[in-house]
Order: sequence, then structure tokens, then C-alpha cells
Amino acid sequence: METGEKQGEGWHGQWCHCGKLARMQTSWTSSNPGRRFLVCPKSKGRGEKGCRFFQWFDAEMCERSKSLIHGLLRKIDRVEKENAKIRAKSKILWAAMLLSWLVVFAMKMN
Repeated sequence: METGEKQGEGWHGQWCHCGKLARMQTSWTSSNPGRRFLVCPKSKGRGEKGCRFFQWFDAEMCERSKSLIHGLLRKIDRVEKENAKIRAKSKILWAAMLLSWLVVFAMKMN
């Protein structure tokens, strides 16, 4: 496999088997969290067409790093869920406040 340069961008990349510059993606599986890899740009996902080119870009992480990343991702997910609940409650409170202002305004107009 040859290493090539995508013209105009100065990025040194890897050519896939069908002659295209391989696309870099990031794995978020539990066994390779945050690990980048190269695939054929014609492939759109698992089992899809293309020349089936695949190559890891980053070295494999030690088990401690994988464990830390997995734990951090779980914490981020938990915080995002909490934030979504708070945003939903906030919308309800704003609607209730607006409704109460409308009731007060309507009462003053009578």
C-alpha cells in the first residue's frame, strides 16, 4: 500500500485498494474506544460496498486507558440525560410562568 498526499490539504494519508484516499473514522466500541482507523471511502458502514480496506491508525490502548475512557463516556452519558431532564422541567416552568402572567393580566383587564 502506498502513502499519498491529498492535493490541496497537505494531509498524508493511506490509499485504499481501489485507489481512493482512505477515510479516517473513530471507533467507540468498548474494546477500542476513541481508536482511529482507516477505511475505503466507498464503504458506508459495516458490510457495505467498497474494497473492504481497513487499517488501524492508532496503536491499541492499554486496558487501563480503555477502562478510563469507558468510565468517562458513561459519566458523560449520565450528565447529558440529567441535563435533558432539567431542560424539560425548565420548559414546563417557563410555560407555567407565562400562563400565570396571562391570567394576572386578564384579571387586571376586567
